[in-house]
Amino acid sequence: MGVLEQLRDQVNRKQDDALDQQNIEQELAARYKGAILPKMQNIFVFMKEMVEHLTYLEQAVFIDDYSSRYPQLGRLIQTGYRINTDGIMGYADPDKLMQVNVNFFCQNEGTFNYHLQGRSLIEQEVAFLSAHKVPFEWKYFQGVGMAQNASFTVTRKIPVRFKFEVDYAASNIKILINNHENFGVYKKSFAPEEVDNDLLDEVARFMLRIDSDFIRLEITSEHKKIIRSKLEETQREYEEWLNLVRRDELFAQQKPDNGKAGKLFKAFSRIKKK
Repeated sequence: MGVLEQLRDQVNRKQDDALDQQNIEQELAARYKGAILPKMQNIFVFMKEMVEHLTYLEQAVFIDDYSSRYPQLGRLIQTGYRINTDGIMGYADPDKLMQVNVNFFCQNEGTFNYHLQGRSLIEQEVAFLSAHKVPFEWKYFQGVGMAQNASFTVTRKIPVRFKFEVDYAASNIKILINNHENFGVYKKSFAPEEVDNDLLDEVARFMLRIDSDFIRLEITSEHKKIIRSKLEETQREYEEWLNLVRRDELFAQQKPDNGKAGKLFKAFSRIKKK
């Protein structure tokens, strides 16, 4: 192949790649506009109304034993609900909605203090509190020996965030939860078809600590079908085994009893060999 032919072939491949990329972008845009955007708009309407009701009612949600790491937190109160759609403040264009955030605090009055010794422990503590955006102050102090010592003063105010975000490339909606329980981080992706009012109700019930079912829903619909199929198969095997046991019992009535337990074991063994 000559130089000109090689260049022509490279140009054609580049043009094909550009066309493929353009088609992908068009498909993603169509998917966002037709399937994802309406769901994000519904999420915003649902969560906005919930936040407005909670703010008006001023009902306190109490949290005991928020974290075993800091039992000094004591009882916390969940309050201060806010919603935004741009990650900082205010609302974004509803026709270009990419993110819905519900923020609040688990807090109570006062602070608590403690000391740590050792550079590594001190640095880890500073990193942990900073990462979870917990208000705190710390400073070194002179302790016994050569090890570094630091005192910490932590404010009882833990920021919590529920974030609904468009995963544009995957055409999914991600739910991210920070600091709701024990400084945990939870994230899961849902197909737009899965995001309905029932799912949002589960999120709301979890948010308000009515129940914790949502956080345990780690399996997909496909996995649920597999589990259901396995249960049905087990049930069929059990019924078959039970029928064999009944048949053997009827047969035993016509013969001297050689041990009912042995017959049950033999019947079950025949099922397991299938």
